[in-house]
Amino acid sequence: MSTPQQRVHDTTRRLLELLASDDSHTPALVPEAIALRTELAVATAETGQLEDAFVQVDELLKDAQREYGPDHELVGPVRAAVSRVETLARRALDEG
Repeated sequence: MSTPQQRVHDTTRRLLELLASDDSHTPALVPEAIALRTELAVATAETGQLEDAFVQVDELLKDAQREYGPDHELVGPVRAAVSRVETLARRALDEG
């Protein structure tokens, strides 16, 4: 199993590769990019970079809802990521 830092690295690389290869006008909003951005936000939180993770999931949720609508199946995992980041932040405060 990889460390959160390795997951951040690997996911960032995969996301950059996808963004460079996608010909659509909004490559960051294609389903694969949404999934990678979701994974990246959670991994970022797991490394302890909670502010960055909160910014990532906040922007991602706005983007996904704007592009697909609030009830689309892609938005559910993003909401789960928001909850996961919040849980990790609460845990860090409790351990604090």
